[in-house]
Amino acid sequence: MRSDYKKNDVQPVKIEKAGKSLQITYHMPAESLFYSPGVDFANDGGVLRIAIRRCGINDKCDAMAKAAMPPAEPWTPKVTVPYAGEKVVLVYADSEETLAP
Repeated sequence: MRSDYKKNDVQPVKIEKAGKSLQITYHMPAESLFYSPGVDFANDGGVLRIAIRRCGINDKCDAMAKAAMPPAEPWTPKVTVPYAGEKVVLVYADSEETLAP
């Protein structure tokens, strides 16, 4: 699993627990040829690994969890992923970050 975004490109990333799911918000850079359709995620031995996707505007690109763009907060996608209490690791192009919901 990998992300095409570097950590500084999508800050701030916020994670909030909501029942049996996590709500993730992040900053999507304003780029003319790319966008973020959402995130990919995998449970890897009790660790929930999450990678923010970046796709070309003309590419067919599906994310496992699709982003919703709130009209009041442009460039701040919100994504919901299933959560069962695992450790959470965000995967970036240049690093990984462990977060506690």
